[in-house]
Amino acid sequence: MASIHPATCSATTGLPPTTSCDVPADGAPTADAAPAGLEGGAGQRDPWAEMALHDLHPAVQSLTRSTDAAEPFSFGPDIAHADARHPAGAGTPLYNAPQVPGGTRAQAPAVAAPPPVPAPIDLRRMEAMNTTVQNFNVRASVLPEADLRATQRSFKAATEALRRGDYKAAEQELKKLGFPLPAPGGRGQPSQQAVITAHMLGATTHGTRERWSVDLTWGARGNQAVNDLDGFAANARMVNRVSWLSGGVANPPTEAQAMRYMKAYGRPMFIQPPHPHRIMQAASEITNGSIVHYSAAGASDPRYGANPQPHAFYRDRQGQVHEFDSLADARAAARAGDPPMRRGTQITVMDARSPDAWSDITSQGSRAGRHIGDCESKLYLQTRLLTQAGFKSLGSVDVQPRSGSIGHMLGVFQARDGSVWVTSNEDYRRVPGSGPKGAVTQADVDAVLRDMTADVYHIQPDIHGVRDTSHLIFSAAATRNLSGPDAAVASLRRATELGLMGMSDALIPPPAP
Repeated sequence: MASIHPATCSATTGLPPTTSCDVPADGAPTADAAPAGLEGGAGQRDPWAEMALHDLHPAVQSLTRSTDAAEPFSFGPDIAHADARHPAGAGTPLYNAPQVPGGTRAQAPAVAAPPPVPAPIDLRRMEAMNTTVQNFNVRASVLPEADLRATQRSFKAATEALRRGDYKAAEQELKKLGFPLPAPGGRGQPSQQAVITAHMLGATTHGTRERWSVDLTWGARGNQAVNDLDGFAANARMVNRVSWLSGGVANPPTEAQAMRYMKAYGRPMFIQPPHPHRIMQAASEITNGSIVHYSAAGASDPRYGANPQPHAFYRDRQGQVHEFDSLADARAAARAGDPPMRRGTQITVMDARSPDAWSDITSQGSRAGRHIGDCESKLYLQTRLLTQAGFKSLGSVDVQPRSGSIGHMLGVFQARDGSVWVTSNEDYRRVPGSGPKGAVTQADVDAVLRDMTADVYHIQPDIHGVRDTSHLIFSAAATRNLSGPDAAVASLRRATELGLMGMSDALIPPPAP
């Protein structure tokens, strides 16, 4: 199964273009402001809610000047973590040093700098883009020469930082270039600097020195150079957050490193755990920094290995589904007429091919610092990360268009404070509760699932403000109905199987009578 990433703005797709934003002579933007974000926990605006749609849609916008997206908070386990006040190698104070006789202060134990992180995979791609930018004919451009020169300096500095594995410096320089980009699909606009960077990477540019615009495309089937730079930026941000895990990290982190990080961050000893949305953001950044959707990498849909012991089913004469542990069991039942198979039907083997091991999500190739994957590999990673951080998997949800085109998959999780969250690729959203005392109901979960899926398929609201998802089939697999230590991961496969059988579980059980 693969997720769909339809074009949202390109005229060639038949979908409406986005708002144009040209730069008049005075440089003032003319586009409308980006829509407000979603609300987070306890009625507060969630600073993470507008993040992490990078691999969902392409966006084709004529853009030049706009405001930067809100700066996200950093995250990281409270272990051996360096920050701007304590440069690498200087040692991070663990507590306030007490005053001692003689007027001097006792020195806190210093934390040794971790081993260096290796350069990102596919670094040659970054170096090739840097060559393009450095060789750009600045004087022939309609954009301001000073801005172009500054872009060349930052691009060179970012490339050199990545080459030596200095992800803090790389993140800072990439931020100067306007990367990583905000989520495409209308939830934010790239900054003016991102537009200038895209121009130097070959994005189509129109106009004169007095008034110009750049067609900036990113996401699925977008400008590949822009997507690649966005990938390096997402990867640098992620590595910079996790690189102070004691013992160091690989890039992308190994299974053991990622699990250790999320456990230390989500379930710290002796201190209160972070708010659930901070944990969700940590998992989101690791997911986005580790995996790029194949549609944004110019790659084909991943095909994972066969799952062990595929189940089979057939329909009886009344149309009821009967599931069996194996094809052999189904054939034996059909031969015995127990139950009789419906005339004109056949036994279906459910070859789900869902990722169920770390090797599945790291063996599909790589591009610009990240492994290539799809919605399933991202959900596999989200599931592993969030459950390690103390979240409970409620289940996975398979989505299939009735037309038979490409499907999607989402995850539903519950934090230790009882709040319920839905993930879609690296995007996530809290489910507001409408039940007694704010309890989350199945209808609440369904509403968020439909809304996030409408984002993926770029379904526009009708005149009543409703986004019609009736052409999509949702099949949920509840983790509570599965057994074993890997039940959360197994729910991905089970959701696909239930979708094939036309069935679905309730993820939120109804209240007891």
